[in-house]
Amino acid sequence: MYPKEELESRIRRLRRWMARRDVDLSLFASGPNMLYLSGTMEAELLAVPLDGEPYLIARYAFGDEIARERSPFHVEVFKPYFGTNRKEVEEPNPFKVLLNTEKLRRVAIDFSGRKELVERMRKVFRRGKKSVATIDAREQLNRMRSVKSEYEIGLMKESASISIKALDSVEIAPRMSEVEVANRLEFKMRELGADGSSFPTIVASGMNSFNAHHILSERRISEGDILLIDFGAKYKGYCSDITRTYFIGTPPSEFMERYEAVLNAQMRAMEYMRQGVAFERPDIEARKVLKEAGLLEYFVHSLGHGVGLEIHEDIRLLVGRGGLMEEGMTVTDEPGIYIRGWGGIRIEDTVLVSKSKGIALTERLPKDPDFLRR
Repeated sequence: MYPKEELESRIRRLRRWMARRDVDLSLFASGPNMLYLSGTMEAELLAVPLDGEPYLIARYAFGDEIARERSPFHVEVFKPYFGTNRKEVEEPNPFKVLLNTEKLRRVAIDFSGRKELVERMRKVFRRGKKSVATIDAREQLNRMRSVKSEYEIGLMKESASISIKALDSVEIAPRMSEVEVANRLEFKMRELGADGSSFPTIVASGMNSFNAHHILSERRISEGDILLIDFGAKYKGYCSDITRTYFIGTPPSEFMERYEAVLNAQMRAMEYMRQGVAFERPDIEARKVLKEAGLLEYFVHSLGHGVGLEIHEDIRLLVGRGGLMEEGMTVTDEPGIYIRGWGGIRIEDTVLVSKSKGIALTERLPKDPDFLRR
C-alpha cells in the first residue's frame, strides 16, 4: 500500500528507539501501528528485529496473500491443522515462529489492546524456555505518527480533496432525511476513490445540532433549520475531518452573529498552530474570542485533536495540555457552540502545523453559512 522507501524510513526511526531502549524485537498486532510500519493490517503480527529484515506473520488463507500484495516485507505463514478428532487439532499460534529468533531478551509490543495475545506469546516463550521481558511500544509509535512525512501529507491532502468534492456534488434539499444525506455523502466519497468514511458521518438538523456527536435520525431537513455536517473521507488509511454549518433559508441576524464569532475563533486559533507553540495555546485563543462574544459557556469540548491513520490521535489541543507543536503535525481546529433550545454551530478544518502558521488542508470547502451559496 505504501512505498517501500517510506516504510523503510519508518522502520529506521523505530530501530533507533529500539537501540536506545535495548530492545531486541518489536511486535505489532493488526491495527494502525502495524499499518503504519508495514502497509497492511491483513497479517496477524509484524515482527521488527533490531537486526535483520522485518517480517509479517500471517495465517494461511486468512490474509497471507493480501499481506504479500500490500507489503514489501517477507511473510511467514502459519497453518493450523484440524483432524478428525480432538487429539489431531493443532491450534494456530503465530508466536511459534518467534522461537527461531536467537537473541530475544527484551520485546516491545503493541497488540492493539488484545490482552489475550500477550498470554499466548508468553505461553510460547515458556514452552521454548525463553525468558523475555516486555515493554509497551505504543507511546513511541504515537510520537512517530504525530509528525507526518511529505508522503503522508500528500495522502491527507487527497483525503481532504475527496471529502470536499463529495459535499460539493451531493444534492441536499429540504425534506431529505439526515440518514439520506449521510448515505449519499458516504457513497460519493467511495465513488471518488475513498476507502470509506473516517468515522460515522454526522448530519444534525434543527435542534439536533445542539448535540455535538449527534447520531443520525430520520428527521427531515426543513426551512429555518440549522444544518451541521461533520464528515471526512479515508484515503489509503489516512483520515480527514471537516465540519460545516449551514442555515436553510435566509440566516437571521442572531445566527449570523454567532456564526461569525465561531469562525473568528477558528481563524484566531489557526494562527497559533505553528512550530514551537504550546498545544494549549490555540484552545486558549479560541476561547478568548468566544468570551468576548459572550458565548464561552457554550464551547464545551477541546479545540482539536491529532488526526492521521486514526481520526483521534494522541495530540489534544486543550487548555492545560503540555507539550509543543512540531512542523508536520496534523490536527483539527473545531470550535463550536451548543445552546439548548436553539441549536449548535461548529466549524472544523484539518490543519497542517507549519513553521509560521496553521495551513488548512480542507480550506477549499467554503465557510459561507448560507445554504444556497454553499
